[in-house]
Amino acid sequence: MRIVYDPQHVRHRPKTEILYGRPVPHPDQPERVETIHAVLRRSRWAGSLGPPRRFDLRLAERIHEADYLAHLLARGEEMAAEGPEAEWFAYVWPHDRSLDTGTPILAETLEVAWAAAGVALTGAGLLLEGEPVVYSLCRPPGHHAARGAMGGYCYLNNAALAADYLLQGGSVHPSGPARVAILDLDIHHGNGTQSIFYERDDVLYCSLHGDPAWAYPPHTGFAEERGAGPGEGFTYNQPLPEGTAWATYAAALDRALERIARHAPGWLVVSQGFDTFEGDRWGGFLLHADDFGRIGERVRALELPVLVVLEGGYEPASLAAGSLALLDGLAG
Repeated sequence: MRIVYDPQHVRHRPKTEILYGRPVPHPDQPERVETIHAVLRRSRWAGSLGPPRRFDLRLAERIHEADYLAHLLARGEEMAAEGPEAEWFAYVWPHDRSLDTGTPILAETLEVAWAAAGVALTGAGLLLEGEPVVYSLCRPPGHHAARGAMGGYCYLNNAALAADYLLQGGSVHPSGPARVAILDLDIHHGNGTQSIFYERDDVLYCSLHGDPAWAYPPHTGFAEERGAGPGEGFTYNQPLPEGTAWATYAAALDRALERIARHAPGWLVVSQGFDTFEGDRWGGFLLHADDFGRIGERVRALELPVLVVLEGGYEPASLAAGSLALLDGLAG
């Protein structure tokens, strides 16, 4: 077990989200990861913590449009010129390349988002070197970021970049060319990850999430979305009702894991959100710490190299408790 952590994330301190036309305090704060890190340092996993490696930003162009990266850089430079407190908000879609008004660009956004991606890429590299399980403490999160758009507090798609890195570094898999599966367990559908791989058959995307009738984002994550072209059948969405507790969630998880086993991937990337924890401010499910241990046990039973990439979850205590339980389940 290895855990990758980068203190650079603390530089990302968005102040404001514009929610339903009103400014509110932004929930993606450094305490999300710092609380996890502090608990892990006091746990049996303390010796597993390590720093990330550094990667050239040009690697981001394997997943994201060059014009989009230039957009993030240009808006960040504008904010740097305005002062340390400045935040840029999207106004018009698609010109402003944002799905919402909750994902402001700050002076250091591109740099810090790339550092988060580096945490995930480091985890992928460790899997390629034979590590069986890696937990990448990524912040900002990534699964809402598409090829050319940000949203849902996400700027670069950490899980997608890691999956692509695994494919590029992997050799021939016993059942054919290298393949990856992504299991998205955030309460919000990973619209960005789905769109990136929607027409590909080398990445299976499986997601358990809140039904878009009530959960963000409202335009994607429906069960009938199954992929297109060569990717037909390689997207598997299970939208779940508000108030979902373990019994219903476990049944959906087992269906997803069965689908993953049939895909026979060389590696599994888990986009792990803890906003499924009961009481999360942006949640709606009723999972508890022990349930994340059960998730880890079920994932471990696949006997695949696993990269866990942190996504959402906005209650620090839940993030910490869920992380510890998940790691215990994965380790056995």
